[in-house]
Amino acid sequence: MDFTGFRKSGKDSRNLFSEVFFVLAACILLNVSVYVLNGLLGFTLPNINFLIHIMLFLSSVISLSIFLISFSSYPQVKNYQILIVSLTFFVVGLLDGFHVLSIPGMIFGFQEWENKTLMIWVITRLLNAAGFSYALAGDEKPMKAVKRRYLILYSILMVILTLCFAAFNPLKIVVFKETSGFTALGVVLAVTIAIFYIYDANRAMKLFNKTGGPIYKMMAGTFVLMFFNVVSMLGIRRFYDAQNLLSQVYQLISYGMMFNVFFVHGIKGPYILLSQTKAELNSYLTEMDKLVDKRTNELRSINEKLMADQEIARGMQMSMLPASLPGNEYVTFSSGYIPAENLSGDFYNVFKIDKDRFGICIGDVSGHGVSAAMLSIFTFQKIQAIMEEADGEDMTIPSIVLKNIYESFNYANFNDDMYIVMLYGVFNTQTGIFSYASGGLNTTPLRIRPDGSIQELENDGFAICKLGELINPKFVNRQILLFPGDKLILYTDGLTDARNSAHEKYTTERLKKTILRHYKWGLDHLTEAILEDVENYTDQKVSDDITMVTVDILPPF
Repeated sequence: MDFTGFRKSGKDSRNLFSEVFFVLAACILLNVSVYVLNGLLGFTLPNINFLIHIMLFLSSVISLSIFLISFSSYPQVKNYQILIVSLTFFVVGLLDGFHVLSIPGMIFGFQEWENKTLMIWVITRLLNAAGFSYALAGDEKPMKAVKRRYLILYSILMVILTLCFAAFNPLKIVVFKETSGFTALGVVLAVTIAIFYIYDANRAMKLFNKTGGPIYKMMAGTFVLMFFNVVSMLGIRRFYDAQNLLSQVYQLISYGMMFNVFFVHGIKGPYILLSQTKAELNSYLTEMDKLVDKRTNELRSINEKLMADQEIARGMQMSMLPASLPGNEYVTFSSGYIPAENLSGDFYNVFKIDKDRFGICIGDVSGHGVSAAMLSIFTFQKIQAIMEEADGEDMTIPSIVLKNIYESFNYANFNDDMYIVMLYGVFNTQTGIFSYASGGLNTTPLRIRPDGSIQELENDGFAICKLGELINPKFVNRQILLFPGDKLILYTDGLTDARNSAHEKYTTERLKKTILRHYKWGLDHLTEAILEDVENYTDQKVSDDITMVTVDILPPF
């Protein structure tokens, strides 16, 4: 037979309940010492009755304190076992108080006052032991709302009935006789109380094993003391003797330990839990701060890299824009743009095809930022490639230029939701004819005559998008004869769609009014005046790129 597991289990139990076993051993030693000193050697203490009543008084105070702590904490813990125990201590505290006052002749008179007093003691201990047994019998459960004031009234009524029963003793019950000690009935009742306390101690140890809560270990030691309180009381022969004093010592110590249990559970425990929760929260917040700092540094590093890449892309895009615009004695050009972001989605260019013809393009691509910049760079490169083919002859026919860009765009690996809207035109300085084709630019080119009249040019066209497999659009060439003194304004929709704080658009009509105020003052002035008016209108908060190219046909003298 293997005893190894049995020995290990016993050793573990001794370690877990070493305090309880210590209390048990101390109680046995103390009981034997009192028996030897009092029973065999006849040693007695002076003023023993005074000491007994002082301890009863202190026990009553502690009982009522336990009641106040646990009863007042009920709204927070909502545990009916604790409520039952608190009411038990309320009843016990009041009865112990009357027990203090039950000195000969004070309440019960001189006749059989010892029996009546110990009858109160028996009832008190029974209520105490049974209350704990009931509370420990089941798991902690929340209780429905109860009117606690009614429970207080029931408890007070129980105290009154107990005192009346002990005072009048209608059943002529005798539990104690002076010089003889407890009667047979008294012994039976005391043994019953002791059995309750044994059950309570065993139950508390099981709960400690189950939950690991240190208060259950302390409660187990408390019940051991209460058990010896009953054992010591069984040994008394006279009301005021050493056994009674020892019994009161056990009771006072056990109540003190129980006060500590309820103080920890009802008052100190929540604060300890709050402190632990606060410490855990602080630790969690510290870890979160470290994690946030780490992620912030990572995001900052990524953002710095993106900003660097964006600056590179911006530099590439800016390098595509003309540093200065060409011109001759017949025509001058001006341009201006306001990007909504660091990387613009708009583009423009004016370049010389040959000595008499100038190419003009302006457009907008879908989106903003890096993707838009890359799409505008693609357009620039494609126009440059067409320019290099066949010595630029294809550049003189706008519809052919747009068709080539459309086909190249569809061959390229762009997303289906990306597109380009643009206008490409050619101005011939010898004939004064401006030929142009629209690739879906959704604005109306404006011609300003010398007398201030403004003509809106036709601009219908198909956008350059990823529909090459479905649609083969026909880009249309249009022509208009421009005379000396005429001006031509090309612009993207960011200008007319700009909104003010009331979300009202700038509109083409406002643009015309601005033109009429400034068209006589030179081309650069006109361009700057239009852009300044848009910025004032929007409080310098544009939501889309604004780009414009203006053309001035110069008079011959």
